[in-house]
Amino acid sequence: MSGTRDKLDELRGILELAEEPAGESGIAKRKAKGIPSARERVRALLDPGSFVEIGALVRQPGTPGAMYGDGVVTGRGRIDGRPVVVIAHDQTVFGGSVGEMFGRKVAAALDFATRNACPVVAINDSGGARIQDAVTSLAWYALMSRRQERLSGFVPQVSIMLGKCAAGSVYAPVNTDILIATETSYMFVTGPEVIKEVTG
Repeated sequence: MSGTRDKLDELRGILELAEEPAGESGIAKRKAKGIPSARERVRALLDPGSFVEIGALVRQPGTPGAMYGDGVVTGRGRIDGRPVVVIAHDQTVFGGSVGEMFGRKVAAALDFATRNACPVVAINDSGGARIQDAVTSLAWYALMSRRQERLSGFVPQVSIMLGKCAAGSVYAPVNTDILIATETSYMFVTGPEVIKEVTG
């Protein structure tokens, strides 16, 4: 029995780490910007106690020190008692950019929405593609977009644009049924650094 208890205690500890994957530095950075965490945003949107996270412990394989969640929070919950799938970029992990495991998590969430005919709400606050993942990141954008296209006309898709969003974090929202953009949000076809690098 103590072995099971020890394993559960270990799991609780890991889940606590996953709640704030970037640790104290990520919390400080977020507080300096005056923004809530991705999970706080999700919980504020959903009915209290209804959020069931999927993939909280996912990490990029083969990367020492990889952070839990890989830059996105995915799961399901309810809004006014109605089931929804929710996706929220985690700005504290690689700027909320898309890598392979990020893509896999979002694809799984969209597949769940398809199987269960659930509306999808995406909270966007991201730098777009994870440059260091190169072609892998772009491939997962294509796979996520294909799933989004299949959902079009089948279930409502809503995007909430927060902060500075570039590239893929813009392409997906503009193809949803409703796009809610805050006064502090910005949309870029691609980030200023990429433009500078390409054009000089």
